[in-house]
Amino acid sequence: MSRPRPVSRRSVLIGAAALAALGATAACGSKQSAQTDELQAQLDLAHRDSQMASAAAGPAGAFYAPLLNVVADERAAHAKALSEEIARATGASAASSAPPAVTRSPGATPPPSRDDVTAALRESADSAGKLAANSSGYRAGLLGSIAASCTTSATVPLALKAPAQ
Repeated sequence: MSRPRPVSRRSVLIGAAALAALGATAACGSKQSAQTDELQAQLDLAHRDSQMASAAAGPAGAFYAPLLNVVADERAAHAKALSEEIARATGASAASSAPPAVTRSPGATPPPSRDDVTAALRESADSAGKLAANSSGYRAGLLGSIAASCTTSATVPLALKAPAQ
């Protein structure tokens, strides 16, 4: 019968370090997953806003249509940047950030109004701003920039009064 080998302090420390590293890796993975989910929500908002602005541009008239098209383009650029950041964070290749095209059938719901787009932009700005405050580095800058852009679009060009004709 052999005697049990005594446990050395070194083996206990090595085991504890291994467990700590394993726990940190697991926590990092779940934190990264939560952050990726939050970025995906921002990507969804960017797609929604871009589509809304494009849809609202048609019936908006000569004054507001170009402004709404700029908003649509800006939000599409935000979607592209968010898609690239998600790909970087997950290690995947950036897929096309274009959402499926929305087609309207006759008798469908009316296109969104300029006020609908403004409300959506304010919601997106608030969401991105809150997320930026809890982020760091490039991601915080990206989200802060998106929040500022949405706020500016909602309060400057879309709030202008159309000149009397």
